[in-house]
Amino acid sequence: ASIVTAMMLLIGPLVGSLSDRKGWRKPIFMGSVIIGILASLALGIPKWWLIFLIIYIISRIAYNASIVVYDSMLNDVTTHDRMDGLSSRAFAVGYIGSCIPFIFCLVFVVFSDMMSESAPLTFSTAFVLGIIVTAVWWFLFSLPLFKNYDQVCYNEEEHVRIRGKWAIFVETLGEIKKNPALLFFILAFFFYIDGVYTVMELSASYGAALDLDSVGLLGALLMTQIVAFPSTLLMNRLAGRIGSHKVIYICIGGYMFIALFSLILDSLVQFFFLAFMVGLFQGAIQALSRSYFGRMVPKDKTGEMFGILDIFGKGATIIGTLAVSAMTLISGEVRYIGLVLFVMFVIGLLFFIRSTRIQNYDVVITE
Repeated sequence: ASIVTAMMLLIGPLVGSLSDRKGWRKPIFMGSVIIGILASLALGIPKWWLIFLIIYIISRIAYNASIVVYDSMLNDVTTHDRMDGLSSRAFAVGYIGSCIPFIFCLVFVVFSDMMSESAPLTFSTAFVLGIIVTAVWWFLFSLPLFKNYDQVCYNEEEHVRIRGKWAIFVETLGEIKKNPALLFFILAFFFYIDGVYTVMELSASYGAALDLDSVGLLGALLMTQIVAFPSTLLMNRLAGRIGSHKVIYICIGGYMFIALFSLILDSLVQFFFLAFMVGLFQGAIQALSRSYFGRMVPKDKTGEMFGILDIFGKGATIIGTLAVSAMTLISGEVRYIGLVLFVMFVIGLLFFIRSTRIQNYDVVITE
């Protein structure tokens, strides 16, 4: 995962910048998805771990590249006043949809474990079946975008100028620095999404470190996905009433509570409660952050800007994991990672408050 993150830090801005060119966004998205699907299917072939690792890295890079382009499509398919709703519905459906292939994979693995060694459904077979289900699911639900999406927002330059990845990064950062509200939002996003992603990445290992039942842990994580579906939609309705910035405040506050509650976590029941709380805020903070950012950036540079946002998100993942590891190493107690997460959310909240005050809340500042 760290290798994938490091590589996406390098290629994310380039992918985003290229997708801003007229007529390029859809082919780049389709290419990334197809490469990711083929690489996913190929995971069931190799017997040597190094080849498996290389194929896995390719599939993850292709997936992450497709997400950068997918996020930048938001300005193409809706207007600013409908952006929160569309982004929230997309995340909500994505969360509930992801449960279906996960359940299939879980059933395959459970049945393979119950059968004898001579049975046709071995663990290896179950793994391959799970890969096939996931790849087919990915392909089928990409088809609507393949067929119906048309790029509306693009860079007006007649000749595409392929710049180096660092030139893109530096130039885009220069534009961001000219917009203090956007700059403070990206800094806020870096810290609070760091906490969100760290919770997502380390939930299972955190529960396992506390010697909680593994089957129960999987059930709790599945519950998070299920709860995220209605809660994301409800949070979107609330955003329509009080403003998306205030709902992001609420979500960050919710995660601050989650971080503190994790300090006293010592039972599976409490872990289920924690998973439920994560489900309440996880989808909403991601969906509304995406739409909030989408309204702030120039329409002809959405790919480039989302590429930069992806860098801050991926970079936050690395730093969050390192900070958590350092705290665990120093304290010798895994539960103290909640303190690290709490600090991340506090810093993120302060930067976000600063951004909204400069921007006068939900006022759109770019066209």
